[in-house]
Amino acid sequence: MGIAYQHPTMKIQSYRFGHIEIDGKVYRSDVKLIGEKVVPDWWRGTGHLVELGDVQDLLNAGPEICIFGTGYGAMRVSEAVKSEFQNRGIKVLIEKTESACNTYNRFLQDGKKIVAGFHLTC
Repeated sequence: MGIAYQHPTMKIQSYRFGHIEIDGKVYRSDVKLIGEKVVPDWWRGTGHLVELGDVQDLLNAGPEICIFGTGYGAMRVSEAVKSEFQNRGIKVLIEKTESACNTYNRFLQDGKKIVAGFHLTC
């Protein structure tokens, strides 16, 4: 069952290697953001590769934009994931996590319907 989407107001206060602060709460493992919900401890089935099974909740939320933060560049997003989002009319942005956090906050401020997955290390 998917997570119901609520327009996000959660701002990312800070990010550094292995650490992200969202609305005053610190997370030390990978996270997904879906509306007003933080999904902590996001582990992918094949480690540093994001596959469809890893992001069904992001897809099912029906966002306008999905942002993936790749850590310092180690995490990759499969072609199947990119294609599925694009086939549903969802824009996919893939950036190193520091940049992705800034992009997330910018789209948040612009009132966009966004979801995200952030790798916090390598």
